[in-house]
Amino acid sequence: MRRHAVACAAVLLAAVILVPSAVAQGFSVYEHDACTMARGTTGVAAPCSGGSAVFFNPAGILGSATTFNLEGNLTLIAPTGNYTDSASRVKTDLVNHTFPVPAGYATYQISPTFAAGVGVYAPYGLTTDWPTTSPGRYLAYKTSIASIYVQPTIAWAPVPQLQIGGGPVYVHSSAQVHRRIDASTTGIPGTPLTLASLGVPTGTDFADADFDVSGNGWGFHVGAIFKATDKLSLGVRYLSQVKINYTGTASFTQVPTGLTLAAGNPFGLPGGTPLDLVLAAAFDPDSVLASRGASTSITMPWQVVAGAAYKVMDNLTVLFDWQHTNWSSFNTLQLSVAANAGTGGQPETIGSLESYGNTDAFRVGLDWQATKTLAVRLGALRHNGASPDQSVTPLLPEGNRVEGTVGVGVKLLPQLRLDLGYQYLQQQDRRGRLIDPPAGTAPTPAMNTGIYSFKANLFSASLALGL
Repeated sequence: MRRHAVACAAVLLAAVILVPSAVAQGFSVYEHDACTMARGTTGVAAPCSGGSAVFFNPAGILGSATTFNLEGNLTLIAPTGNYTDSASRVKTDLVNHTFPVPAGYATYQISPTFAAGVGVYAPYGLTTDWPTTSPGRYLAYKTSIASIYVQPTIAWAPVPQLQIGGGPVYVHSSAQVHRRIDASTTGIPGTPLTLASLGVPTGTDFADADFDVSGNGWGFHVGAIFKATDKLSLGVRYLSQVKINYTGTASFTQVPTGLTLAAGNPFGLPGGTPLDLVLAAAFDPDSVLASRGASTSITMPWQVVAGAAYKVMDNLTVLFDWQHTNWSSFNTLQLSVAANAGTGGQPETIGSLESYGNTDAFRVGLDWQATKTLAVRLGALRHNGASPDQSVTPLLPEGNRVEGTVGVGVKLLPQLRLDLGYQYLQQQDRRGRLIDPPAGTAPTPAMNTGIYSFKANLFSASLALGL
């Protein structure tokens, strides 16, 4: 029975480790304003008016033509993707979803040299959802994470050419991972065998694992804008890392197999006995697959953005941004599951070497005020992926990306502006894996057995009111 407990505990702990993996593999969202998104998400040197500068550069909330600004934004992200097995050529598609990402901002111009504001945005989040029949379901078939940032902000202009701003950020984050457990790999009590030796086919689901945690943390966000000339502005911002201590539960639900035991089985049960009756004991209170407390910690990476904005003409601005994100903070992760009788009365801890790398994004945008009431915007961007080859899994098979953007801004009323943006994302195909490495070993690129493809369409709308 001890071997059965160890095997199931290893599965439980493997489920736990998937949560931070999802974050580290680029669950990053940068589209928090339709105006900014339409011009290639550039704006650190010249943020769009309306309040979104709280995120794109806190110093930029100062200098608005109106005293009070209120903005709401909604971005819809519609990803599509698939996994194709290199040997069988069988293709599995992601479940189609459209994910809403809201953001909101309010700013107030206290004086010509002071401003204050607050913003709510979600820079780290999204969901990956595969069918429950997908070949990678034993790693994960659904993973979601949401990190909500709340940022009060102040800005000050010590001299006319320089603006500085910033404020603390409070973060609430939640994460969930769902995966299946394969009955064929489960040990037979009192023997060195697994259920596969009784004829249980590989890929027989008998349990659904759900890891659900949440936590809070604090950080800060600062920025500066320097107006070098009447035409050229330079900007920089820094969003600090935030350590989140997550707590929650790991729970398990039995999935019927519909199989029966043969006569002379190691359990000493009559032939024809349902296998599900035997497996049900693993879900009893204090057994290996009983619900229990779980915890981990994740450090949301810091990011720095620098850029320039140049007015080619009074009504035409060209913008360029560079962003560096410190994903390498996810090198090693330690995860814990509370003790119970099924684990021998000892809490379980496991470490994982993820080896994520830092990323750099390059963005260029064009903002043309075509008429007094209409602005037209274009942009393009590219960035590299954070995960190394051995970490490309069903959680988020991300990689190098190129993206194009377009949009318009329309002044509906003297005090009311509507911005619309569209962004197309194309990701480079990547080879990835579907299985965990053997216990005590690190994954390698040799475990990659198929190709992940991914693309997405993003639609954004912002409504900004200035009084």
